Parts: sequence; C-alpha cells; structure tokens
Amino acid sequence: MAGVRLDCAAYLPILKPMSIALDLGQVVGVIGPNGAGKSTLLRLMAGLIAPTSGQVVVADLPLTSQSPRWRAQQIAYLPQFIGDDIPFTVREFVEMGRYSRESAFAQGSSRQEAVMAAVAQMGLERLLDLPLAQISGGERQRAGIARCLAQASPVFLLDEPIANLDVFYQLDILSRLRGLAADGRLIVLAIHHLEFAMRFCDACIALDHGAVVAFGSRDEVFQTELVQRVFHIGARRFADPFTGDPRLSVMGCLPAKDGEEREES
Repeated sequence: MAGVRLDCAAYLPILKPMSIALDLGQVVGVIGPNGAGKSTLLRLMAGLIAPTSGQVVVADLPLTSQSPRWRAQQIAYLPQFIGDDIPFTVREFVEMGRYSRESAFAQGSSRQEAVMAAVAQMGLERLLDLPLAQISGGERQRAGIARCLAQASPVFLLDEPIANLDVFYQLDILSRLRGLAADGRLIVLAIHHLEFAMRFCDACIALDHGAVVAFGSRDEVFQTELVQRVFHIGARRFADPFTGDPRLSVMGCLPAKDGEEREES
C-alpha cells in the first residue's frame, strides 16, 4: 500500500481543487482556522463523501468504488465528536472496530485480545463496562481512538483527536500516534494546537477558505508569514534548547486589517 492520494476538482461549496499524495509511516497534521475545511477534507479522504470530480486513491484503488468493509480495513476514521447518546458500553464500542476484520457475532480470543490491547493503550481498563453516556467527553475521545486501534487499519484519519483532553492525555496520545507512524501507519489528524503540530507532525496540510495554501514538511509549512496570514496571529520559530528540534511559539493576536473580519464559525 503506497498511502493515500487525493485528486479532486472540488467538493462544493467547501473545498477547492487540490492534489495531495501521502505515504505510510508519517504523521500529517491538517491545520487551518475554523471553517477552513479540515473536517470536510478528512471525510472526503475517508470515503464518507464523494468529490465533485476526481478521486481519492488508496492502495492504487479508487476509494469510493470499494465496499464499506474494504474501506474500513484500510482506513480508521474518528469523527470530531462522539456523542453521549450512543447506547453501548466502552467495551462494546471498541469491539465495533473489529467488525471489518471478523463477523460481528464472532467471540474468538483474537477479538478480545485486540480489544483489550487497544483499551490498555488508552488507559480505559477501569471504564470497560461503563456506558459511553457515563464517561467524560475526553474519555469518549480516548475510547474512539481505542476503536481505531482495534480496527488495525494502516491509515488513521482523526478529526481533532486531542480535543476535550487535558494536557497529559494530549501529549500521551500524540506520542502514541508518533509510535504508530513509526510502525508503518499513516496518521492524518486535524489539529488546532499549532505548537503541538510543529512538534509531533512530520508534514502538514494548511487550509484556508477551502484551499490548500501549503503542503509539505513542518519546516516548509510553519513559516512565520504563512502562520500570520492564515491564522492572524504572531508566531516565532525557535530551536528547543534541550533537543535542538524546531519549535513554534504563538505570540498573540494580530490586529485585523481595515475591512477585514475574523470568522468565528
């Protein structure tokens, strides 16, 4: 499997023409202000919506031409929100990740081993038999990532996976995602935290008003001028004094230009 290639003329009215190729073994951040099209791009890449023209290609096959089961075997998708009205326990929810690999009625040891390994990775053992409605939003987010782990797909598409998490679990999950990429998976995640994107992502796709304004390594994307133009904030790059790795420091909001309004959607 070579990874994911996206060639589409548009997904009206949100996304503009783009062509992107992604390889396994990396963490790719999707960054941009609210309403830029990050969630739509991930849904497009997951095959949940079809482009107006063009195609998403996974393992050299057009994604929308394949069965839902095949897509699930290739791609694990985590939406931005996991509601508290889902009538399942944490265990049952994580088990759903195995449905593309085996029958929903299978009760073999391989299923339980995969589920328990995923649950342990996310530190959810004590919550296993609690309904999703009785756990916090951050815990539901971790349960969603555990379901992706149980699914064992080579591509993870995660829509703001560290939203609703405290700083410990933000760092913990991002570190785990880097480990998954090191094992050969492609991790694509929408992320608002620019400092963490600079720290944990190998490459980034920067969106603004539905257009890809930058795509490349973190060094190529996190240029001061681009960050200021897209996010309307001051930012400064520096070398970590302990590791020497590049870091980004957000300095504050920039004043709007005459006639310009900051979108809040």
